[in-house]
Amino acid sequence: MKKKQLKSLWNDGAANFISLALDCLFPPGCLICSSKDLYQSGHLICKDCFDSISFISHPFCVRCGKQFLTETVRDHMCGDCLTKEPYFNLVRALGKYEGALEKIIHNFKYKQKFSMVNIFTFLLENMQNNGITFDSYDLFIPVPLHLSRLRQRGFNQTVLLGRVLQKKYQQIPLQTMVLQRMVPTLPQVTLAVKERKVNVRNAFRVKDPRLVEGKTVLLLDDVYTTGATMNECARVLKESGVSRVDGFVIARAV
Repeated sequence: MKKKQLKSLWNDGAANFISLALDCLFPPGCLICSSKDLYQSGHLICKDCFDSISFISHPFCVRCGKQFLTETVRDHMCGDCLTKEPYFNLVRALGKYEGALEKIIHNFKYKQKFSMVNIFTFLLENMQNNGITFDSYDLFIPVPLHLSRLRQRGFNQTVLLGRVLQKKYQQIPLQTMVLQRMVPTLPQVTLAVKERKVNVRNAFRVKDPRLVEGKTVLLLDDVYTTGATMNECARVLKESGVSRVDGFVIARAV
């Protein structure tokens, strides 16, 4: 074995030993509630918090991913999607926007607790809804923030989530500049359903349609509530030549 390889093994072993020693001296706790009873070793979420996450499961709407209350029917289109067909082909969510998942997003988005990214990685590995095949897309595109909001917050949480996916699916580019938010819209959470559609109308543009023409895109966001933002982004992307737009969010409002 070469000297360089031995040195690498030694460094890895030393790093693992130090990490183990620190865990013994300062046992890691759940990032949400600080419990030491972790769901799995190395993943900083406890059993109770993990069990409180409601993963999206069948049956649900084949377009927007809305979970139906009854378990006796197959997947089908919901009334909203039948009444007005959305521009996106489908949207899927990791779980419902409640319990521990709501706390994770809130801490990540508004309190800048970036360690929550580790939990997102773990949850994606345990995702129960297999409606999305992540490695089948040409591009990952996060829903953008307006420049003024980005300056105020200091980061785009959806870009950070996109990097979690891109780290696993390295062959798929994460395009953070091709879709732009040109209008400083009001926060959607403060608006009623009809107001949300008006709020985001014509708020986005594709910087260079040549970068997306003929591509299949997975549009990324943190929370899906009414779908107004996701649908408007999908409309702009398709009008710029994208062949298919699917969406993936961490949580879906119920």
